[in-house]
Amino acid sequence: MGLIRYGLLLSLVAPAMAEEALKAYNTYQSQPFVVGQGGLAADVVAYLNGKLKGKYQFTLSTVPRERLNSTVINDPKFKGVVLFMSPQFVGDADKTRFRWSAVLMEDANGVLSHPSKKIEYVNPDTLKGKRFAGILGNKYAGLEERFGKDIDRDDVATELANLQKVASGRSDVTIMSQSIYRYLIKHNGLDGKLHVSATPHISFSRHIFAAKAEDKLVMALDEVMAASKTDPAWKALLAKYSLN
Repeated sequence: MGLIRYGLLLSLVAPAMAEEALKAYNTYQSQPFVVGQGGLAADVVAYLNGKLKGKYQFTLSTVPRERLNSTVINDPKFKGVVLFMSPQFVGDADKTRFRWSAVLMEDANGVLSHPSKKIEYVNPDTLKGKRFAGILGNKYAGLEERFGKDIDRDDVATELANLQKVASGRSDVTIMSQSIYRYLIKHNGLDGKLHVSATPHISFSRHIFAAKAEDKLVMALDEVMAASKTDPAWKALLAKYSLN
């Protein structure tokens, strides 16, 4: 009887033990990725946990990009996943270094200027002679070699500060991801105070990536993402952060 009861106990406990506990890393510390104690990153992790119940359980870990580079990306066998990345952001354009999920969301780096001095972006020459509002530590594709030469760059710590600088005329232009500026404009009284170029600086898709050997994990994520396309809960999550 003791063995039978022990076997029954194991069978009851097994489903709860089936979930693999993993960290979900996020390096974006601005709104809407982090809003108070919540935000987009927390909501995406909660959504994934709800859909992956019985398989994986993620705990959100928001860390500076530098720490991610030194403690996660440089470890080819790291455990967990990294959220919201694009292959070109981590030097893996050919997707051979990490195991990448299907598309989590589409995004683009918008070029924002004052409505009275609209800038329609064509190429880096468009910004020649302009006062560019940048983020400290950020790199801007195709523009780095122009800063300090024919584009004057002034850095601050936050995206909102840059939007306010452009809206007030203290800078001519800034570049930031659509996922960030849409939320900030809507929630900070900046509607109608900024012009967004019809042509973005770059367009890209955001994904989740894991270590190269994590096929089973990423296949499970892909199943969730495929189903999310028609899931009202996912659509509501995107709408909450002005992402659709």
